[in-house]
Amino acid sequence: MSSIINNSMKPPTTVRIFDRNDYYSVHGSDATTAAKEVFSSLSHIKKMGIEPNRQDYLVLSKGNFEILIRKLLLVRRYRVEIYVGEGSKNEWLLKYKGSPGCLSQLEEIVGEGLSSSNDNGPCLISVNIKTDPVTKGRLLGVACITANDYQISVAEFTDDDLLTQLETITVQLAPSECIVPLTENDDYKTLKKVMERANITVTKLKKVDFSTEGLVQDLNRLLKFKDAQMQDANAFPETRMGAAMVSLAAAIRYTSLINDSTNFGRFRLNTIKAECYLHLDAAALSALNVLPELGDNTHAPARSLYGLLDRCRTQHGKRLLAQWLRQPLRDINLINERLDIVELLVENSQLRLQLHEDHLRRIPDLQALARKLTRKKANLHGCYRIYQALQRLPNLLQCLADANSPTVHSTLSEPISELNDDLEKFQQMIEATVDMEAVDRGDFLVKPSFDDQLQVLHEQLEKYQISAEKELNKAARDLGLDAKKTIKLENNPQNGFCFRVTLKEEQSLRGNKKYTIIDAVKGGVRFKTNALDSITEDYVQAKVNYEKEQDKVVAEIIGIAAGYSECLFCLSHILSRLDVLVSFAVAASTAPNAYTRPEVTEALDEFVLRDVRHPCLEVQEGVSFIPNDVFFKRDSCLMHIVTGANMGGKSTWMRSCGIVALLAHAGCLVPASSARVPRLRALCARVGAADREEKGQSTFMLEMIESAAILRTATPDSLVLVDELGRGTSTYEGCGIAWAIAEKLATESKCFCLFATHYHELTRLPSLHPNIIVNSHAEASVVDQQLLLLHKIVPGPATHSLGLHVAKLADLPDSIIEYAEAKQAQLETNLFEVESAVKTLDTTEGQKMILDFLQKCKQLQETATSDQIIMSEIRKMKDNLLKCKNKYVESLLAA
Repeated sequence: MSSIINNSMKPPTTVRIFDRNDYYSVHGSDATTAAKEVFSSLSHIKKMGIEPNRQDYLVLSKGNFEILIRKLLLVRRYRVEIYVGEGSKNEWLLKYKGSPGCLSQLEEIVGEGLSSSNDNGPCLISVNIKTDPVTKGRLLGVACITANDYQISVAEFTDDDLLTQLETITVQLAPSECIVPLTENDDYKTLKKVMERANITVTKLKKVDFSTEGLVQDLNRLLKFKDAQMQDANAFPETRMGAAMVSLAAAIRYTSLINDSTNFGRFRLNTIKAECYLHLDAAALSALNVLPELGDNTHAPARSLYGLLDRCRTQHGKRLLAQWLRQPLRDINLINERLDIVELLVENSQLRLQLHEDHLRRIPDLQALARKLTRKKANLHGCYRIYQALQRLPNLLQCLADANSPTVHSTLSEPISELNDDLEKFQQMIEATVDMEAVDRGDFLVKPSFDDQLQVLHEQLEKYQISAEKELNKAARDLGLDAKKTIKLENNPQNGFCFRVTLKEEQSLRGNKKYTIIDAVKGGVRFKTNALDSITEDYVQAKVNYEKEQDKVVAEIIGIAAGYSECLFCLSHILSRLDVLVSFAVAASTAPNAYTRPEVTEALDEFVLRDVRHPCLEVQEGVSFIPNDVFFKRDSCLMHIVTGANMGGKSTWMRSCGIVALLAHAGCLVPASSARVPRLRALCARVGAADREEKGQSTFMLEMIESAAILRTATPDSLVLVDELGRGTSTYEGCGIAWAIAEKLATESKCFCLFATHYHELTRLPSLHPNIIVNSHAEASVVDQQLLLLHKIVPGPATHSLGLHVAKLADLPDSIIEYAEAKQAQLETNLFEVESAVKTLDTTEGQKMILDFLQKCKQLQETATSDQIIMSEIRKMKDNLLKCKNKYVESLLAA
């Protein structure tokens, strides 16, 4: 193996697996990785070879192999290579490989579980960065391939040095893997950090892969053209995006789309329109717990917003829900269209229950089934499942018609009805070809009458069945038993036709040479005769011929059915949309407290939430949630400086506000008594403390990266949430940074902002910027030396810090608490003396004098004829200034 495979030449994020026919093996460091993923232990690892070259290895069954593949690709986001031994020398050759964004070669190995276990499906993004010849800025070409949906999306744009827009696109598209050219310049280092924050695997390819040679020919084969459209990819405006086409060429090569003819004429090419959706970055998704962590299949309601809202009945509905949460809308008409339907479903409980409990729960994953049809990998069972779903559509349409809603009719009923008409011939084909009687027995067979040759072979099989039954009757008479009662005829793949009697009747067989006993088990004794053996041989041969002939017919049926895959894709999209809207309604109607319809407005004058709650926290057992209000009004209150005790509810209040804004833009009812939400462009968040030591990023570094991105992104139509900025460095530095960022957001960005802090100095900002910044605090009080957290947000700054009381709640030793109280008193005294000293200076009068001095200097510069005259006049003015005896001026001039 070592002569062919060298593990030292591969990155640790690539795992090599060896197919040994009956089992699989993993070696070296890969064995450790596999053992942790499959067994959560290293006890299954064994040693092979002799010292000093002994090597770890791990043996995997087929079931454990599939578990490992899923975890590596979907959770760890690793790459996988599968080797097969070939030739007399048993050389190991790479047979299959897969990566998080390219799973096509492993679909057959792992089966449906691979695609259905991933909410988003495999998605690959390709990026290249070059200098814009016009602006001299960073020009990014982006291409995204979503194989399950047969979608190719491209974009070309200039970006800042933090690649803010690229991060937005990656959040919206949720790729599993990003391919980039093999280079080490600073822009690609920044790109890698962006992808790491979003947990996206980065794969570097040779620069030669990023070449557009042959791209147009490839697109001509892959793209789906309209009937009257010129069959030339150059007709698409997207092909004029040069940088994007470079990325697309690399993505097509990497995914080997051209190698699979079933991809031809299937893909749609479109432009990524990030501006159509609310801007979210990875930090905002994490801060608001929008999606569950990778590998978390519990989707517990209290863990994430997705888990709370996921009442979907279909797999494609679950995937769409995740997409809607990553891509909240910005078009108010589209938002209200969703809200109209959700509100209707909440108010009409009968309609909601019928859809959720009856119709939708019986719909299979039509998207996955349609893809199998397209790839010619479907079978009769899959076709029958589609047929069953289509049979239920008339009742579903009647249910929607009872809603008597124009919005429901135009967006759901009408397109479903049209597709149902288009798929009528598919239903007729299934009825004409599938043996419905066999389906009742659990077999999916072609009707023998459908094909003349099948009919002949079927009659042969029936003839052999009758002959076997005659042998049964003969044996029953011979043994004095009751045919089909005490002696029965069986047919199984291992033994063919055979007889079975109970253990009690076994004595009648003893010494009878006419019969050959096969085995004796708990269910009875199985035996046969020579005549039955002969019948079995003829039956097995006829069955083989029948199955070969049936396979030909099934292939024809699948080929015809594949022509309906486009309609099935469209139907799955509409049904998934209905599924998510019903899911929104079910989540809202089953919440502990009522949800309300938000009013999303074009005007940016105010943002008001009444009695807002955190939807995930309020469903926790034993929680009695205390609602709060959020009030923003332009020209009076754009920013809240939020202070108060730890655990007092500041972060929860901020997150609740962010979640309501996101839900409103996604078209869902919100956990509040009323909500007036302006149409936002961006939702940014800097919440929580977490470092990434493995990536060399401290808490403070992460704060600064996320803060820089917020300052680049925030505009008047943005909502910004900042919690405890400035930790991880010195107190004064941290306070200074927090002050500067808060002031810039309030006065320059002019965005809606909730800014929580423990730096009490920031509560002075409202006096410096009245009608822009206000103070708010989480109310708490001390009763009998016990801290009482009221979880109510009220106007004004917190009057004092309650950190020592929180420390008492954490059972910090009394000696530490007492020493901390003494030290606090000492420090507060020193700070008071410093502040008092500053206040004794006549700052107001001194500042006016300095301003007057500077204005005279400016005038002097304009009128004086030489530098000597200017310096002479400045010295005179300085002497006159000092004669005023103002301490503020003296302290400045003495510095």
